[in-house]
Amino acid sequence: MKLIKEHGLELVRTWLYWRRVNPSEGVWIWDEYDQILDLAQKEELKVLIQLMCDSPPDWFERRYPEARYLDAEGRQVEFYAMAAQSVGGAPGPCFHNPTARSHAEGFMKRVAERYREHQALYAYDLWNEIWMRECFCGYTQEQFREFLRQKYGGIETLNQAWQRSYRDFSEVTLPKCGVYADMIDRYEFEQWSRRELMRWRYETVRAVDDRHPLVSHFIGACSLMYPEQDPWLLAEPIDGWGTSSYDQTLHDAALTLHTTACAASGKPWWLSEQTGGRTWSNVGEKLRTDEFLRSFLVMAMGVGAEAAIYWQWRPEIFGQESPHFGLTGLNGEPTSRTEMVKKFTDMLKRHASLFEGMIFPEAQVGLLWEPRTIMYEKISKGDRAPGRWLWWENFVGWHRALMESGHQFDILNAREVATRGVPPALRLLIAPMQIFERRGLSEKLEGWVHAGGVLVAGPWYGMYDEHAYANRKVPPVEWFGVQQHELYYMQQPMVELIGEGLRPHRLLPATHFIEALQVTDAEVIGIIDANVAITGKRFRQGKAVYLGTFVGNRYDHKTSPQLGGFIEWAAQQAGVATLVRVSSGCFVRAAKGDGGILVFLTNPTTEAAIPWLTFLPDMEGTLTDLLTNETVGKIERGKSICLSLAAEDSKILYLKLAGGGDEETKTRAC
Repeated sequence: MKLIKEHGLELVRTWLYWRRVNPSEGVWIWDEYDQILDLAQKEELKVLIQLMCDSPPDWFERRYPEARYLDAEGRQVEFYAMAAQSVGGAPGPCFHNPTARSHAEGFMKRVAERYREHQALYAYDLWNEIWMRECFCGYTQEQFREFLRQKYGGIETLNQAWQRSYRDFSEVTLPKCGVYADMIDRYEFEQWSRRELMRWRYETVRAVDDRHPLVSHFIGACSLMYPEQDPWLLAEPIDGWGTSSYDQTLHDAALTLHTTACAASGKPWWLSEQTGGRTWSNVGEKLRTDEFLRSFLVMAMGVGAEAAIYWQWRPEIFGQESPHFGLTGLNGEPTSRTEMVKKFTDMLKRHASLFEGMIFPEAQVGLLWEPRTIMYEKISKGDRAPGRWLWWENFVGWHRALMESGHQFDILNAREVATRGVPPALRLLIAPMQIFERRGLSEKLEGWVHAGGVLVAGPWYGMYDEHAYANRKVPPVEWFGVQQHELYYMQQPMVELIGEGLRPHRLLPATHFIEALQVTDAEVIGIIDANVAITGKRFRQGKAVYLGTFVGNRYDHKTSPQLGGFIEWAAQQAGVATLVRVSSGCFVRAAKGDGGILVFLTNPTTEAAIPWLTFLPDMEGTLTDLLTNETVGKIERGKSICLSLAAEDSKILYLKLAGGGDEETKTRAC
């Protein structure tokens, strides 16, 4: 604790296991956790308590075996120890069971009652990484039927959607496999169920402690690729959202962190877990460099993270995941990694007012995620593997290209856009996986395009209606000015760009198949042999661009960078400019602070890079590296500046605008 404090860290996290404090019925032992909080208070550290009601005691399992999860074969899942829960009790009980719920409530309330007045307590994390397995017990089945009653109203409506002949909802069971319609309902039920279980945890603790933040965080990879998860729903009932990130590359980590920031919907969000050493278990797999670990901090700050936590300070010494994760050596001795953290926290304190007052520009570009398309990928193609989930890989490629473009952009949830509409500040929206026609979505998009927005969508826009029936026309709306005529399958097609402003880019790499488009009222922008592959239609004040093939899947800054040029063309169509651009495939994010511009710059590649930074033409001033406190150089109007950046390393730069920045520049910056 003393060393942690000396390295500038401010908070420690402890897992408070139900089985650890309640070894037998009616017996509660708090000594370990009392000591942890008292020591933290002594060293002026705050504590985040991880409430582990997913680790019930052995006595609970013996007395209430019916509370266990029930697997797809009808077998009860007995409690066991696992890598991340060596104390046992995994995977816990099914909290649809009222007995399990009642006893877990008792545990959570007792913890809150004991520590709510402790000066070291900062917050509770309600649900670690949303650990929950599928369950087919009677309570879960009834929850599923209630979900269907709310969605369909009557059994005849369900029968029509599912092509079944049930006489009553009581005959419906949670599907284990099946067709799109019933499996999509199952996944959406699981999303809804997780939100309600999060709400239950929140309300249980909040009833006892009305003061401390109640937060939660997702498992160690991007939450968008799990069909049973919707991070926007999970973040809805709580005070703050977060994620673990044990991503193997900075490209993957960027998507994980950005997703978490957007799903928080304006609430505080945290990088709740990141490795401090080797990235996973199994001795010798990969020791992470100081540069790699520093980049996680910079990238998280660049998308507005409030805090970052290392898992963990010292390596684990027991269990399947030992001896890994730690910033220090096994004996707690400092390493180059702890020194990197010390320098970073020193920098944060040195520039505290700058970071506390920074404002991120409002995004003018959006990337639309469709949760039902992830369900479709899982149902139709099985587990994710390279080259299998084509729409997902298309989405990932677009995200990577946008990160390298310098545009401030948000990830949007199609479910929310269908309800609330496109955020009014957005000028450009990219929808690379919208194969389901959500009720209300096309109407919202059409109105937004009419008002001046530029929409880039496809392939297969609206292939399925809301009940997973294939539409007879694709896209099912007239305002794209095209219809799918036929599908052609090619391994690595190339789109020849012939649209105005796109000819210099010549060829755009594509993937797998082409929708041969029949043009009714649109401009031809891209072709593949004799087939029309990309079109654009301008109407009223906006423009709708239709892509008849996957153009994100093959994106790579070095080998196939053309998508970056296509994004710039689309941004020009929408009238969107970037505050700062960067070369060499680096990521850049910017914020306004204290009369200047903060720049979060990352080289996500495994090779050293020499990026060039280019600011808006009317900006000039002094550029400083905040981590080293060294002046990088002078920014002159319209001129670029060259930097060097090690493999997988990052910088935080500050452009102090000459004269503090004129009012027009300040406005454009934020």
